Amino acid sequence: MFKLTLVTPQKRLLSEVEVEEIIVPADRGELNILPGHAPLMTTLRAGIFRARLKGETEFKSAAISWGYCEVSPTGVSVLADTAEWPDEISKERATQQYQLAQSRLQDAGLTPDEYVMAQNKSLKELARLSVVK
Repeated sequence: MFKLTLVTPQKRLLSEVEVEEIIVPADRGELNILPGHAPLMTTLRAGIFRARLKGETEFKSAAISWGYCEVSPTGVSVLADTAEWPDEISKERATQQYQLAQSRLQDAGLTPDEYVMAQNKSLKELARLSVVK
């Protein structure tokens, strides 16, 4: 077991909670972190954060957007731009925002930076929809 902290600039979702396993959406794919994991620091992309709390068999999931994950000998810290539990997400609003991001991606006049922003928004909303289901 190890300690986990999950925070955003607006709120603290988990603080020094004992967990048995976490899965984070790292920049280059999902990263499964178990006790004894080697120290590392990685960037996160929009996706689904999952944590299996001490003594639990099911994972607790949250939709997160861009951020950082640091694994150290004392535990894991996840710093996300946004993070939401399923009960904090409006399925209707997430659906609207996802459709808006998808239509934005079809705009031929987007600059490369605008395209990346629309892609990130699409990934974020898709994660929100996945967590709510």
